[in-house]
Amino acid sequence: MKRCCESKQEQILRLIIKGIIVLISALIIYQFVYENSSLYFRTNNIFHRRTLFSLHLNRNDIYLKKGEEFHLYVVALNKRVSFTSTDFRVAGVNFNGRVYAYQTGDCFILAKVDDRILKCRVQVMDINKSHLTLRSGRTKKLNIQGAGAFVRWKSSNPDIASVSMFGRVKGKSKGKVIIYGRVNGKTFTCEVKVN
Repeated sequence: MKRCCESKQEQILRLIIKGIIVLISALIIYQFVYENSSLYFRTNNIFHRRTLFSLHLNRNDIYLKKGEEFHLYVVALNKRVSFTSTDFRVAGVNFNGRVYAYQTGDCFILAKVDDRILKCRVQVMDINKSHLTLRSGRTKKLNIQGAGAFVRWKSSNPDIASVSMFGRVKGKSKGKVIIYGRVNGKTFTCEVKVN
């Protein structure tokens, strides 16, 4: 009888200890997630730290082609936000946060919420030539203005015109070809005619 009672007491004690462990674990997880947690997100190959539920924009860096648009907004916020651009010649922004890329270069879009100012860097890019005419054996250089990063070049037909890793196009035989330049998630094209 004594052993039976002892085993029941041991079982109850084990259940109480398990309950305490579960409760402590839940409290630690709560504190970590809702009070001290951080999100690490990647922008331009650099890791940044951001606290959960903090005031932030949907993007910290935007890469746009000349003439493109992008909608910028403050995440999970139902307040009035006023947007401005540090250089309206490069990129403008309307009251709704729609960003317009005007010319190559970079600037910042500022979003003011109450007494806080949030920043988003905008880089506007464009290819220096969209059409090229070459003679066989001649070369011309292509580049992406405002890119600030390595461009991957490719020719749709290297037998007509080839392109080097630095964007130098060489005419080989008569015909038409498209040269592609890819950088920062954007693809630019140049139509090349070889005489």
